[in-house]
Amino acid sequence: MKENLQYTAKLAGLAVLTFLKINVPGQILIGIFSAAILVTLLFQSVDGGAHSGAEAGIVLIFVARPFASILALLAFFLSPILLFYLGNKYILTKLINKVISDKGENILFPLLDKVLNKLQEKQPALFAKGSDKALLKIKMVQEIKESTENKWFKRIILFALKKVHLSELDLADENMSFNDVVKKSTLTVLKSITEPSRSFFWIICGAQVLVFLLIILRVI
Repeated sequence: MKENLQYTAKLAGLAVLTFLKINVPGQILIGIFSAAILVTLLFQSVDGGAHSGAEAGIVLIFVARPFASILALLAFFLSPILLFYLGNKYILTKLINKVISDKGENILFPLLDKVLNKLQEKQPALFAKGSDKALLKIKMVQEIKESTENKWFKRIILFALKKVHLSELDLADENMSFNDVVKKSTLTVLKSITEPSRSFFWIICGAQVLVFLLIILRVI
């Protein structure tokens, strides 16, 4: 029990550290380039930015450089959202690789057993031969989401379950229970996850730089 708590704390620490490493510098860079793009557009479109209020300046920017203004707005609003979304996917993939390399299935499998056993007690008809496996999967996902287990373990299992098709599982082996088959398939999915890449970070920052250069060189 103590070891599990320590490992959970270790994973949580890794998740927080990775989140900060990606989002803090990334959001700062996006903010800097967004400000630079806005100031550049203002000075280029409003005669050096002189003798105009903020609202008038923004209107004149859209009138003088409509395409550049739309592209700048897209970069300003979409870049932080993309960085946050793809950053979270990167964190999850990094944790999955960490769990697999640390033989973390010894923690994940008991969680899966607990959820499946609880669901079997509540709705045994779902596990009957010929039952709707799509409905069973929905109920499994719901049960995992509502459980009080560690959120990162739940996210890892849910990530794998989305890629597991219960209707395609081989349930003919009498030596393996349904739980064992699901766990085996879940582990197979997790092991297939490749080492995460931070290329999305540089692509987003590169897009900001590209928009800035296109505007400052008056290409758009």
